[in-house]
Amino acid sequence: MDTELDIQLFFQEVASICALEQAQQEERNRKGENYNLFSILSIERYELKHSALIANLLNPKGSHGCGDAFLRAFFDITLKGITYPFEGCTLLRSDTEYYTGPIAGETGGRIDILIHSSRYGLIIENKIYAEDQDKQLTRYDNYGKMTFGADKYLLAYLTLYGYDASKKSTTTKSTEEVGYLRLSYAEDILRWLEQCVRLAYNKPLVRESLNQYILTIKQLTYQDMNQENIQKIIDLAVEYPEVVATLSSKRDAIAQGIREKYIFAELRKYADKKGWLFDDTEIANPKGDNKIHLRKEGWNGSIIIAADRENKKSNYGWWMNLWIGIDSKEAGAHKLACLKQKNDEYPMGWEYLTTPNWYSAENFPAMKTSVAQEIINKLDEIIEELGIK
Repeated sequence: MDTELDIQLFFQEVASICALEQAQQEERNRKGENYNLFSILSIERYELKHSALIANLLNPKGSHGCGDAFLRAFFDITLKGITYPFEGCTLLRSDTEYYTGPIAGETGGRIDILIHSSRYGLIIENKIYAEDQDKQLTRYDNYGKMTFGADKYLLAYLTLYGYDASKKSTTTKSTEEVGYLRLSYAEDILRWLEQCVRLAYNKPLVRESLNQYILTIKQLTYQDMNQENIQKIIDLAVEYPEVVATLSSKRDAIAQGIREKYIFAELRKYADKKGWLFDDTEIANPKGDNKIHLRKEGWNGSIIIAADRENKKSNYGWWMNLWIGIDSKEAGAHKLACLKQKNDEYPMGWEYLTTPNWYSAENFPAMKTSVAQEIINKLDEIIEELGIK
């Protein structure tokens, strides 16, 4: 088996399929088939907007006019056939950002989506880009126990690809982890929405709105490619398993190459153009933090682009939960309006970037096309608000 030749043939075939896909996409654009208000308004970037839409669809009194059909379908399809628990409920509610009290240890916080009656609750934590908060699922699990009682609620954790929640979110005082159901936009929500389209067959406005939202989810999860072309690539991968194995084994090196070529190189160019120092010395250190500093002569501080770590001894080299913030020792520093959050360590502010990690293959397309520009746009806002020339 000539692996080098196989790789060459594999990529030739993939390139041919991608060229066909591009031509088909251009034809769909010409016909207006890719027109999508969700994308035009950049709604796909905001978790709260997704939560509001999903909660409305799950609400029997929602403006969709389909009663509890969508909620029943959610249990039948998305929740793995769990028996519908709201039969005969007249006091059924759907809420977003539901306030459960001030955060104190293992209680409190705001639930993204809560579907509830007096006897049962469906609690959904919706994570697209944001990081888990400390004891977040533990707090919501305790709310379910206290409000509905054991076995009278379901805690679900919804992410783009069905990721596990972090241990800091699920660990309890007894060091046990709370139970929850993993859900994904890529599979579970898509299958449910497709069923909702069928259920709304006689409501054209609802049906077409759902179709646009389905397109948005497919774009978010990189599934908007023609299904026939996807199957061709799958068949090709089956034909050349050695090539797929080689590529898979080098995923981290590929991710590093993509980061360097499409993100770090662009940020270096930006820093040079602005007359700033691009400091990546911590990245070069095998035991260093995943942090880039941008510094300006005469300013006692730096703009940081960094990745979280679960704890001080893990995740070296793993670019996950990306964020941008300001590290400044200036007395009386206040939070910038262009940054969403602040804490004692970063009083001038910080916020997460929309692409959650830079090692996952699902994010490679965004790392090539949009991540650097997103950071540059935010850097422009920060520099302008700081007033640094």
